[in-house]
Amino acid sequence: MEDPVVDENHRKELTLTVDEKGRVTLPKDVREQLGIESNDELPATLVGSVLKVNPKPSSKLELATAGRDDWTHTTPTNTGETLFGPMDK
Repeated sequence: MEDPVVDENHRKELTLTVDEKGRVTLPKDVREQLGIESNDELPATLVGSVLKVNPKPSSKLELATAGRDDWTHTTPTNTGETLFGPMDK
């Protein structure tokens, strides 16, 4: 599976420190952003020398669409020809 394209405005470079017991502490703002709490398990995959950590979405995270009930004036409803050209029936 390909990695999704990450908008550079949303990229955050981190430097994490490993303690004497091999533990890494995630900064508080990162834990809060991802909804990670104490004793959560974080799935990880080691690919060569790259460690990918992929926390499960927290139920505490708010969807980007939360609080938006009416999309009538913002969502195009007739984009077929614009996107795909003339559509013959």
